[in-house]
Amino acid sequence: MKKIAILALMLGLLAGCGAAKAESALPEEMPADFEIRYENWVDADAINIYDTGEKLLQKDLVSPDGQRTAQAELIVSDETKQEIYAKVRACALDRLGDEKLTSENLTTDGTQVGVAPLREYEITFTANGTTYTVTGDSTAQSYIRQDGRAAQFWEFTQYMNELYHNSPEYQSLPEAQGGYM
Repeated sequence: MKKIAILALMLGLLAGCGAAKAESALPEEMPADFEIRYENWVDADAINIYDTGEKLLQKDLVSPDGQRTAQAELIVSDETKQEIYAKVRACALDRLGDEKLTSENLTTDGTQVGVAPLREYEITFTANGTTYTVTGDSTAQSYIRQDGRAAQFWEFTQYMNELYHNSPEYQSLPEAQGGYM
């Protein structure tokens, strides 16, 4: 199973993001100041975090009565950081910060999609002295075929989810105790 996940991760990196995508204005070579903070959550009081600048990995333990989150020091190799930056460029995240990528903003006919539990995302990164923030939620997945921005956003979130869940730091933390409905 792990081999399939790694293969999917590599194919996603090589393939880039969906059709009709924006082009990144970021330089091809990763700037020295590149850092990224990737957050996702169902419960805003228990956020999953992968932060290369703060060197922090935080996991939602889905435990309303006990410890809400667990943390570990995140160690990211230069190679992994380069791969993340390449994915940021491939998905043109520097071009996606105009609006929150949600069903409400992506719908073209006024019909919105609902997802439960709703997972929210915030991606903040710095490159060449500029900080970018991209936000959205799991409803964006419903628009990946008709909206290039949704496809780029969703591709990146899935890439980061794999990186987050497969990291040794994540693996070292306690198991989640519950689930969301």
